[in-house]
Parts: sequence; C-alpha cells; structure tokens
Amino acid sequence: MPEILKTPGVYIVEKDTGANAVVQVATAVPVFIGYTERAEVNGKSFHMKPIVISSLSEYEIFFGGAPLPIFTVEEGESNNSNDVTVSMNGKNLILKQNELSSFYLYNSLKLFFDNGGSDCFIISIGQYGTNPSELEIKPDTFKKAIDLLEGEETPTMLLMPDSLLLNEEDSSYYSVQTYALQHCADHMDKVAIFDIWGGDKEVPLGEDKNKYITRFRENIGLDNLSYGAAYYPWVKTNIISINDIDYKNFNLESLKPVLANEHLPLLDKLIDASTSNNEKECKYWDSGLKTASKEYKLLRKTIADKLSVLPVAPAMAGLYTRTDKSKGVWIAPANQNLNSVIEPAIKITHKDQESLNVDAISGKSINAVRAFKGRGSAIVWGARTLAGNNVEWRYINVRRLFILIEQSIKNAAFSVVFKPNVPMTWSIVKGTINNFLTNLWRQGALVGGSPAEAFTVGCGLGETMSENDINEGIMRINVKAAPSRPAEFIVISFEQKMGNS
Repeated sequence: MPEILKTPGVYIVEKDTGANAVVQVATAVPVFIGYTERAEVNGKSFHMKPIVISSLSEYEIFFGGAPLPIFTVEEGESNNSNDVTVSMNGKNLILKQNELSSFYLYNSLKLFFDNGGSDCFIISIGQYGTNPSELEIKPDTFKKAIDLLEGEETPTMLLMPDSLLLNEEDSSYYSVQTYALQHCADHMDKVAIFDIWGGDKEVPLGEDKNKYITRFRENIGLDNLSYGAAYYPWVKTNIISINDIDYKNFNLESLKPVLANEHLPLLDKLIDASTSNNEKECKYWDSGLKTASKEYKLLRKTIADKLSVLPVAPAMAGLYTRTDKSKGVWIAPANQNLNSVIEPAIKITHKDQESLNVDAISGKSINAVRAFKGRGSAIVWGARTLAGNNVEWRYINVRRLFILIEQSIKNAAFSVVFKPNVPMTWSIVKGTINNFLTNLWRQGALVGGSPAEAFTVGCGLGETMSENDINEGIMRINVKAAPSRPAEFIVISFEQKMGNS
C-alpha cells in the first residue's frame, strides 16, 4: 500500500531492482575424515561432528596430537611389508610397530598446512588416545562420516588419509572410495582426492611393478570418475625428524641384544626411570644414550624415515588451496613443487608415467609426483581426473571450475524463487549471471575473444521454457561456458632451413 503524502516537501523512495550479484563460493575447503587422539573440549564431545579449524594448533585444542608408535626390535627376517628392516653390526633387525598407531591424519594435516592449506573441516571417527584396543577400522565408519556432509555446503574437497588403513585385498578400501565418488557426484559440490593404496611400497623384482595401480583401476568402478583425482606415489617428507624420536618410541627391553655392551648400563637406567614414570630422569638417560650409542641413533633415524613417508593427497589439498588463492581455481594444480617433501617414495620415469597418465582401456588417469634434477624434488606432474578418456571432464581444474560456476549460480538463483516467472525476472536472472561470467572471463577462466564467445546464458519463453513449463512454475536457465584447459602436451617442431648460396 503506497504511503499517503500529507505534508508538502521532497521525499526519497529507494526501489529494489530485484537484481542480485552472484557471489563466488569457496573452492578450497577440504574435509578430512580420520582418527584423532581425542574429540572433546571441556567435556563436550565432537565425535562424528564436522568441526572447522584453520591451523594445527587449533586442531590440537579439539582433537589432541599424534599417535605414539612403539617399535619392538627383533632379529631375523620379516614377511610383513609394514615392518621396518635394518642391517646393523652384521645382524638383520626387524622393527615391529605396535598395532593401531599408524594413523595418518595428524601428520597429513601438517603436510596440508605446509603446502598452503588454511580452513578445513575435521570429522573424528574414532579416538586412539582413550581405548585404542577397542577401535575398529571399518568401511562403514567412513561412510557414516561422509553421510554427515549432507547438510554441509562448504567443503569442496574430500580426503580420508586413514582409509589407507583398510584392507585392500578384500576391497574394503575401494568400497569407501567409490562411496566418496558417489557422494561428490550426487551433490555436485566437491571432489575426492585419493592416494593409491601401496603407493609407499617398492614392488619386488619379478612382480608387476604397477600392481597397485592396476588394482586401483580395477576396483574403483566406472561411475562418477570426473569427481575424483588420484595421485601416486606417496612421498618422503621432513615432517618427522630424528629429534622427534626418543625412548617413548621403543620397547626398551628389546634394545638389550642390539646395543653395544658399554651402553647397556645407560639403557638399564633408562628402563628403571621409565618403569617408575620419572620423566625427568628418562630424558636425562635418554639424552646420554643418544650421545653415546651409534646403534640407538641408527634405530631412531630408521623409525623417523618410516614415519615420514606419508600419503600425498593432503599435500595436494594444500596445493589446490595455494593455487586457488594465488591464481584461480581454473589453473591446473600441477608443475609445482611440494613443500616439506624430500622426494617421492618411489621414483617414476618418463616411461613409467605413460601408463599412469593415459590408460587406453580403463581411461583412469593417475597423476604422478616426480623428481626432476635441477627443478624440484617432488613436482606434481599431472592434472587429470579419473575420467581420463572423457574429453569434457578430463582435467581437475575444469571440473572444479564448473563446480564453482554451478554452485555460485545455484545460490544466487534462490533470490528469485517464488518471484513471477515473467520477462522482467528472466532479464534480471540473465543480467546477473552474465555479469558473474564476464568477471570470470576477464580473469582468464573462460576462453574466447569476447564474453559472447566465452559463454551464453539463456532464460525465456521459447528459448529455454515452454508455456507448459511456466504453467508448472518451472524456470529453466541454460548456461554454456568454454573453460580454459591446460597445455598438457607441448609439441615443438623443428626442420632444417637450407642456407642461401
């Protein structure tokens, strides 16, 4: 009802044009699902609840620290690929790690933040700091955590480093990865970043050197592949140094047959202090053993080297974040060196990568992390989704760009829900989306000499809708965009030019 003017004068009336800007959604907010030391603050539980953090110190407030791996030293030969072996003083030694201490989440977050990561979600699906013996690492636990993301619109990447603890041979690991792909495709708002199970293991001579890659391709399925990207191999990092390893990481009694006789008195003192829980004395005798015993030093270095081999996907999540902030989501997160990484766990040659990057049968591309002399110790040398044979969705930056465009326009379109389905509304919608896409085109996200060549936006009767659509209350908007794609193969041709006589 218009206001009735009663007093002479000048009146200002502001009218809403109905136009709303399309606000760009976040693109680099991963969610990490895994096991933590604890999941509570002041008695309030955060088990199975998505919690946002922005730093490792903030993570530690909610979820505690890293697990404590304890190694027992034995003499002999090992048949377990998870054991660490070392030769010392003519003896073959096996370092056996205690069960339920190989969780990757904490150190993976270190790798994530070191490579440019910032805000992320954490879902704790179990706590190893309370009753680790009661923990069960099951696929259903990961799937329930993924289901919690139904109402979370912010995460744009999904990572589960602790899912690598699942059994690979009975396909438990792959059932979780295919479930993650299905979730990403259903919601169309995030991508899953995978590691190859076994990407830290050198394959013995005589066996198929690509057996873990082959198993991954055989078991990951055929659906929703454009919503996932896989990286190989794992990486050797400097996240854990020899200085981080001390007496707490050993079954001290098992060191007696290993250390030189002159150092056994120090070890006995350390065992006595440990038994009485005298931490001050433990540190004193441990410091003496570190200084005196070369055997103790070698064992500590061996453990540090093992624990520092980590899945590479968390580093990639950090690189995605770094690239998005500095360049844009449409830039391929590749040809960049990973921080806090010494080298890939397995060396990949140009010939090796041919079968990783392009697989004519399955089309499931695996992105390589390689070392190039003089250029970098761990360079990401691939930017493909798992849908390697799909021309439209082959590249991870194209998929993520379209997630940005789709989700941003979707959020903006809520402003016209229940408004009249008439030419005025159609004009507002088209203008709003055109402005948004023009801005992306100016930044180089879309290809074309002009906005008209880079994208089109349609909305109207006879264009995208029929009379029946309008009568049914349906407004159809058609957006076509030409994304920029990476120059993956650079071909330089040379030919001889004969000199003039």
